[in-house]
Amino acid sequence: MKSRLANVWKMGVIGVIGAIGVLAVSCAKKPQPQTYFESEKIALPDSARVKAMLSVSQNNVRERLSAVLFAVPNERYRLELSGTFGLSAASILWKQDGWKVVIPQEERYMEGKGNCVSLPVYDSVDIHKLALLFFGQKVNGLDCDNSGNHLNLEYKENFVLIHFDNDSLKLEIRNIDQKAKWGSGVWNLNIPEKYTPSSNFLH
Repeated sequence: MKSRLANVWKMGVIGVIGAIGVLAVSCAKKPQPQTYFESEKIALPDSARVKAMLSVSQNNVRERLSAVLFAVPNERYRLELSGTFGLSAASILWKQDGWKVVIPQEERYMEGKGNCVSLPVYDSVDIHKLALLFFGQKVNGLDCDNSGNHLNLEYKENFVLIHFDNDSLKLEIRNIDQKAKWGSGVWNLNIPEKYTPSSNFLH
């Protein structure tokens, strides 16, 4: 009888300990997501692939775009923007010898040199300042030198809101992979012969 009671007591203790363990696990803090835009200055990686989401609000129309930036900071950048069903919305390639922006759905493109790159909807921005946003570093603006393009940037948690006129863009960083590998083809952007050169993406 004593042995049976001892076994029952032992099983009860084990059950209580097990319940405490389950409770402790369930109450444990879940891993917090990576936060960005907390510091004014960050250490830039040698290279990285950044995944982000862009929410574009223009003329009361809102569109969400997936963004992937391949970057070797200050040397070269490739930004791919995709819309619904993964359709390419824009391809942007910047290298020290020049840059290209291609809009497949409109069969238009633009080429140029220097750090000031013409982007769809937003006119010209400094490509290095734009890339810094993708790494989670705050910048005071995206203006090119003497461009007169003044955009208002508002930082909130893991995203930045870019305001201009009555429109806005929200950039939310999803992942920064500093160990990503990619082929050399990333740094080539071919333009089909039928595409039309454009002097301004705003028109």
